[in-house]
Parts: sequence; structure tokens; C-alpha cells
Amino acid sequence: MGSNASKSKVTKELCAALGGATSALQDAVEGRLKSWLGVESPSEFRMMELEVTQLAREVADRVMAILLRAKLEDADFQRRCSSAARAGAEQKVRSGAAREVSVTLLGGAEVRVKVGYLRPDLRGRPGRKRGHGRRGRGGAGLYPALAALGIWCGVTPALADEVSRQVTDSDSVRTGQAALIRRGIDLGYKQTLSLVNSFGRRVVEQRTAWLAETLLADLRAGPLAGKRVVVGIDGGRIRERVTLPGRRSARTGHHRFEAPWREPKLFTIYQIDEQGKVQDSFRPVYDGTMADCDGLFAMLGGYLRALGAHEAKELVVVGDGARWIWDRIDQLAETVGIAQEKVRQIVDWFHAVEVLEKVADARARWPEGERARWLGRAKDQLHAGKIDGLLALFEGLAIGRRAAAVNKHRDYFEGNAARMTYQAFAAKKLPNGSGAIESAIRRVVNLRMKGNGTFWRIENAEAMLMLRSYLKAGRFDDLVDWSIASAAPWWPSTPSHSSPLGALS
Repeated sequence: MGSNASKSKVTKELCAALGGATSALQDAVEGRLKSWLGVESPSEFRMMELEVTQLAREVADRVMAILLRAKLEDADFQRRCSSAARAGAEQKVRSGAAREVSVTLLGGAEVRVKVGYLRPDLRGRPGRKRGHGRRGRGGAGLYPALAALGIWCGVTPALADEVSRQVTDSDSVRTGQAALIRRGIDLGYKQTLSLVNSFGRRVVEQRTAWLAETLLADLRAGPLAGKRVVVGIDGGRIRERVTLPGRRSARTGHHRFEAPWREPKLFTIYQIDEQGKVQDSFRPVYDGTMADCDGLFAMLGGYLRALGAHEAKELVVVGDGARWIWDRIDQLAETVGIAQEKVRQIVDWFHAVEVLEKVADARARWPEGERARWLGRAKDQLHAGKIDGLLALFEGLAIGRRAAAVNKHRDYFEGNAARMTYQAFAAKKLPNGSGAIESAIRRVVNLRMKGNGTFWRIENAEAMLMLRSYLKAGRFDDLVDWSIASAAPWWPSTPSHSSPLGALS
């Protein structure tokens, strides 16, 4: 922190604050003690515990306020932060006057602090002079000392983490906000939404830059080396909000908009052992995008390269019969750097059975029990990988007006024959279903982003996909730490986090 004298000063202030906080806490407890001791019902006991917890938060915020002020009053710390930020700036900057800003702490208290400010140096740049119309955007300024401590958008990193996590885990912003209020954190709806959107957009930008670097970097060892790796790929559905031109509605104050369906695409990466059991020692990886098919596969390739999948024992890709998946597997193997003979492709068994049921539905009237017997024979042929025998069963249904309805499914089985040798997959202890990615779609997309009256701007949907994916994969803490470190790469005291997945060793 600085000199011994400054440490002594902070110690005295902390002791005084704790003394005052303890005294205030004691007074508050004594004032409520009589009513608390009279508590005899569960609801009263619950309220009492909430009151005690809120009093403890106020004490914690008093301590944090003193520590934050002391840190920012350290002239040497401010100077080092400013120098590091200048050295790491992408454009020329200059110092502005120190500004007083408000920082919200985890317990909800606001503290006013004075910090140095760096702003873009616009001198000599073309554009209108001040006082002669708009100059245009010159770039955002920076509070180096706050950035070094991970303080962005006027909140501490612990509060940003808590708010982003809760809103991401809830089914809506208002539900998340209500849960935060119960814990004494009330930023208001607009600030809560702005904070989550800002954090989400930042991690998406950081991920894009990280993946671009990973795809260009040399291959290196990672946790997937020598492992049996499974990749699941699938898409979901959400409604996009597309604002239409024109004035706002006089009745609602909103612009008219359309809500077309869009397909978010997700993938999951996990490990299995020699018996085909999922390995809990490796936390799964979820991520997704609103981009097109090539965008998803570029992301997937970057993740697999970062995890060292080029040295995997085998890479198993599981999905439904969508051509956009299987047409890109060869290119994925080349991107990852894994030999083609180590790549296994498997069409999900349950999707294949659904297609068989559609074939059976082409015949409107079956004798009693005949439909079930036909499906049983068809499943036996499918499981054995005998696609020729399966298609022979189609011949009996492809008659007259039913022929077109039956024959349109022939290509599905003929084109995926090598991906449907389920008996052989079972013998090799390989998965025959895409349950992992189906679960990811449900947890990441359906339970948060798909619902009546839920519409998304693409940039916000992209951000929520990433936040929700990391949360449900149990990697949210890694994401937060990496994002904070990446936001101030110029600060030497920031721990190195090489990827949003944490340590890749």
C-alpha cells in the first residue's frame, strides 16, 4: 500500500469505523432485541434473520468504503496505474482533471471517490473545432485506478459478478432484480439491465479476440490430450426483435417491430472414459452464437485448439441429421489439427427413430398392431446399421400417393449410413445419443431466452447465450476473472488468465 504512516492511518480509520459500526450495530440490535426475543412464528423468524443480515452488510460496506478510499488516496498507486494505462493505450491519451465518481459496493452502499482520468488526445485530429457543431466520437476515456481494481460501470467486481450471475440465472431481468433486492442489492431496473448488457457485450468482444488469436496460434498441449472427446452440436429457436422504421406509437411509446424466428446454435465439449462414462473431472464446455453455421464451427475449432484436442485419442461428433453439421466436419478436423481417422461421426439415435415414425405415418391406416411391428423391424435394421435392409422396408410403404412422403426420407438414411452403425458404436463404448447438447439447448436457450412475449436484439442474445452457457457449465467464475484481467491487460498486478475456461493445463 504505500508508507508505514499511510498504513497506520488506514488502520486507525478502520478501527474507528469498526468501532462506530459496532456501536451502531449494537444500538440497532438493542432497539430490536425485545421484538426479536418475542419471535415465535416461522415468518417472524425469517424476517428477523433478514434484518440481521442487512445490518451485517452495512458493516461490511463501511469497511470496504474505507479500504477503497485508502487505496485511491495512495498517490503512488494512482501514478503507477496511470503510467501503465498510458503505456498500454492503443491511441494517444492525455490526463484530465481528477474526477469525483460514485462506486456502488456489494452491500448496495454508494461511496464517492476522486480518481485520475485519462482521455483520448484529439489534438491535431481532423474535425470541427469545439463550439462548431459535433466533433464526432473520439473514443472512451478511462479511470486507470478503478480499471486496475476491476471497477467498471460504477460498480465493484463482486457486485458486477453477483448481478450478472443472478440475472443470467433467472428467467427474466425483473425476476433476477427481485432476487437481488431480497439480498439488499437494488440498482433499479435500468441500471441492472445496463450492467448485464455491458458485461455481456464485453465478454463477447473479448471472446472474439481470444478465438481469433487461438486460431492463429501454434498448437499446444491441453487437457484433452490423450482423451476421448465428445462434441455435441444443435440449434434452438428464439424470437428476434427487428424495429420497423417510423414513429413511435402514440399509445405505447414504442416503435413497431417484427419478431422473426432465429436459430441460436450451440455446442458442448465433454470427455468420456473407456467405458463411455462421462468424466466429471473435466467440466463440460458450453458456448453458442447467433452467427451462421460457419461462425459456429469457427468458434468450435478455436475452443478445441485451445483445449489441445489435436492430441485427443478420438474426437466424437454427435448431432441430428442436419447437413450443415456434417458438411463441415472435415474442415473442423483440419482446423483443430487432428487426424481424420480419429474423428467419429454419429447421428443421434432418437432423431433417426423420429424420422422412422414419420415414414410410418405416411400410411394412414394400419391393421391393428402392424404399425408397431413395422417400427420394431425398422429399428432392428437401423440399430444393426443395415441401411439397405431398412430401405427395403420402405418399399412396401412407398406406394401410390404415399410414395413421395416416404421417399423424401430415403436420402436422410442413405446419406447418413456411416453415421448410423449403432451396434458398432455400442461395442466401442461410444454415445449413440445427443442428450448432452439437447440438455444444453433446454437449459441455456429454452428456459431463459424462448418464451411468449420474449424478443431479443441480436447483440443482446449473443451476450446472453455466452453468459448462460458459462453459467450452466459451471465456468462463470472463470469467465468473470478472465474478463476482468482482459479488460486491463496493461496492469502488471492483474493475474494472468489465458482463457475464459481458466487454466488450460
